[in-house]
Amino acid sequence: MLLALVTKIFAGEAGVFLARLKRIAGLYVLMAICLSMLVIFLMIALFTWASQHFGTLPTALGFCGGSLVLVLLTFVMIMMAKRRPSTRADDRLQRDIASIASVTALSNAPQIFRAIRHNRSLIAFPIAAGGLYGLYRLIAGSRRRGS
Repeated sequence: MLLALVTKIFAGEAGVFLARLKRIAGLYVLMAICLSMLVIFLMIALFTWASQHFGTLPTALGFCGGSLVLVLLTFVMIMMAKRRPSTRADDRLQRDIASIASVTALSNAPQIFRAIRHNRSLIAFPIAAGGLYGLYRLIAGSRRRGS
């Protein structure tokens, strides 16, 4: 969009471009208003249908609960958006590192499987470790239930 504006300025057609942009923005505002009306009437229809099937009070309480969940989700999203940029950058760095690690692991998977196919004893240690961990969790869980 910015490149198109720059080329239109150099070509001398910036006024035409901005007028078209204003028209499109106006149409988007009109579409947003129509979409809001659609959602409102859809919610009214849903409330009417639910109140006929479940009763007015349970439906009203259900809609209140749903609205509360939406408000809480919005609050959480606002809190996430208000985080410091450095925290978001750290999170993004951690995701990038995890992505690189997973790609590396997947790219090395054929070599690992080839090595295991040639020497089956290589798989014994991870299987034994997993079995011992499962046994530990079983024993720890039974001790907690017995106490």
